[in-house]
Amino acid sequence: MLVSEIVRKVPGPLSPKDELADLFREDFEEGIDYLAVVEENKFLGFLPLADLETEKEINKNVGECDLEKVDKPATAGQHFFEVLVLFRKANLPVLPVLDEKGDYDGFILLGQALEALSDSYAFQTEGGVIVLSVMMNDYSLSEISRLVEANQSKILAVVAEADPLAQERLIVHLKINQKDLSRIVATLERFDYQVVEVHHKSESTSLDQERLDLLMKYLGI
Repeated sequence: MLVSEIVRKVPGPLSPKDELADLFREDFEEGIDYLAVVEENKFLGFLPLADLETEKEINKNVGECDLEKVDKPATAGQHFFEVLVLFRKANLPVLPVLDEKGDYDGFILLGQALEALSDSYAFQTEGGVIVLSVMMNDYSLSEISRLVEANQSKILAVVAEADPLAQERLIVHLKINQKDLSRIVATLERFDYQVVEVHHKSESTSLDQERLDLLMKYLGI
């Protein structure tokens, strides 16, 4: 799942020379809240449409506006997981996408990225979720995978995040293609893994949405 699969070209970027009097919020589709500003193919920042009327009262053209800067833009070849981190750092629901030359190539929306992620095989496949608390120094995905596969199961997706209550630990979310997780849980606990949550098939649909909501909260957006 790459950025190139969801990059948007429309609406096109603004020029710093564009007159603010020619821009109207209602001319843009719902969900478009920021417009890219580009000069000689180089991304300068985003113009928030929520500030458009205020900017018109103060300035005459786009180049005079206070733009939202993005220190780390996305690139077309990046994976979704990398981009989610960039969204968090930018603290914006939109990111510019640059090509291999560093020129502006389009933009992506956080909502679209999460929607594409939720439509992926891992989220659509029935199964369950196990959440582990693991010491950072002891974390080994290959070892966890070996224990899961010993029970004729596969890990479909992994999300690891720092434990907010213990800096030395990770919270590891495992999506597994198994209806009954009891044998896997027993195996993990036998090897001293701390299982903090178990969610079975009947909860998978709502749980996937819950995980996306939690991920958005984690990103701070």
